[in-house]
Amino acid sequence: MPYNFLLWVFHQSWLTRFRRVHEWLMKGFSQQADKGNKDAQELYGFLLLHKGSDDASKSAGARYLMMCVGLDRPKVCWQLHQIFANGGILGFPQDNEKAQKYLQLAQQAGHPLALNIND
Repeated sequence: MPYNFLLWVFHQSWLTRFRRVHEWLMKGFSQQADKGNKDAQELYGFLLLHKGSDDASKSAGARYLMMCVGLDRPKVCWQLHQIFANGGILGFPQDNEKAQKYLQLAQQAGHPLALNIND
């Protein structure tokens, strides 16, 4: 299923409240992310990280964010900074060096919260 169609359905709140539609969307986003679609990796990663029902889902979300991190994705850079600064995600322990690396990347990318932190 094309990513743009999945995204359109995702933004139709009247559709996404149905469990089967939700499951279909998540499967579609997963397939697109696994094929290397950076937009799908970002969206699916954030969905799993913030809405995942268990530690494995949240960890998978962080892994998808790691796949698409770059200067063109300031929110991903900032989120990875938060993940490594705080720890608590399975497979992503607190690591100050990595947190600093992603903070600098987020600052370079122009993320507003990152720009308000002094090194």
